[in-house]
Amino acid sequence: MRWRRIEPYLFFMKGRLVYYTVLAVVLFIGGGLLSIVNRVDAAGSKRISFASNRTGNFDIYVMDINGEHLRNVTNHPIDEFGTWVPSWVPAHTWSPDGRFLAYVSKRDGDFKIYVMDTRTKEHRRLIHHHKSEWAPAWSPDGRWIAFVSQSPEEMLQGKKSNHIYKTDVNGTHVFQLTDPGGYHGRPAWSPDSKQIAFFSSKAGTRSSLYVMNADGKRLKRVPDGNIQAMKGVFQSECAWSPDGKQIAFSLHVPQVQRDHLCVIDVDGKNFHQLTRGGPIVGERILEKREPVKEPAFPLLIDPLPWIGSPVWSPDGKWIAYFYSDTVLWQTADIYIIDTEGNGPGKPLVEGVGQDLSPAWVPDGFLSVSPSPEKQTTLWGKLKQRVD
Repeated sequence: MRWRRIEPYLFFMKGRLVYYTVLAVVLFIGGGLLSIVNRVDAAGSKRISFASNRTGNFDIYVMDINGEHLRNVTNHPIDEFGTWVPSWVPAHTWSPDGRFLAYVSKRDGDFKIYVMDTRTKEHRRLIHHHKSEWAPAWSPDGRWIAFVSQSPEEMLQGKKSNHIYKTDVNGTHVFQLTDPGGYHGRPAWSPDSKQIAFFSSKAGTRSSLYVMNADGKRLKRVPDGNIQAMKGVFQSECAWSPDGKQIAFSLHVPQVQRDHLCVIDVDGKNFHQLTRGGPIVGERILEKREPVKEPAFPLLIDPLPWIGSPVWSPDGKWIAYFYSDTVLWQTADIYIIDTEGNGPGKPLVEGVGQDLSPAWVPDGFLSVSPSPEKQTTLWGKLKQRVD
């Protein structure tokens, strides 16, 4: 009889034990999630911007780092970014004070760069004498916008190439920075605005990482012997770290059929891979494999996953990038990763379509909460993916 009286008590205590165990696990996981979000909150920027086709066509959006207050900065029936350019080409760039946004749009027929005053909502064409421009990059000192375009003279001669240019923010003075011939990727400014990093190649040659002065002089190639040995193919974009010591980029390794996010010192030292899923190991890649002739730039259809468009957080501790594991990036998300390589990438922005071309938003950008029907909270999806 005594044991029968105790059974309900034991059952009750067992239930409480299960409850508190589950509660402890939830608090532990929740604490880890909050830690991730809080660490990103401290990245030196409260918001991130990106291009997305979540409403049918591509526009530029801004979202708080905690996943709240999604709003579109541009709103035009013509794509501000889309499949008319490779997914790794950046769609927009911010002025250092956060007031102005330079972005690429096809609203006037050709791919042109426009500048938007985010306070007055006024838009204007940046320059008028190039057929098309893309990959804008605002200099940290606020004086210049670098971009990629084809030379009008070379186009008349039937030559296929593109160049890096820079213009003052009014578009009145345009300077060609790279020499004739070759294909040049997205320009990336050094933090002091004195140098520009970019990838370049000539027809039939492998792309390499270069650094030049902001006036186009003193061009030098960043030593990349380890990358050349493993036959890695640079993608066409890179990003300079806030302290000026490293450059981040996406690397495609055909022999292992993967893209990876990597960093290297400006002097070519300390190359290392950040993303996981098939480590880049030169000896393993080179063992008894047939020689492969890689294109200067990645083909339109590469093996999955796609990784590209790296951008450093202002504090230098995080890199945001786009990630897609679908053919032709039918779906793509914005991820972040610890720049020290302490863990795998985590999703920051997710949607049903393509979220591409991330950029950290300067603090000067005016925060305006969206209307209820525009507001989107992605915290639930973030929790699911991190779990």
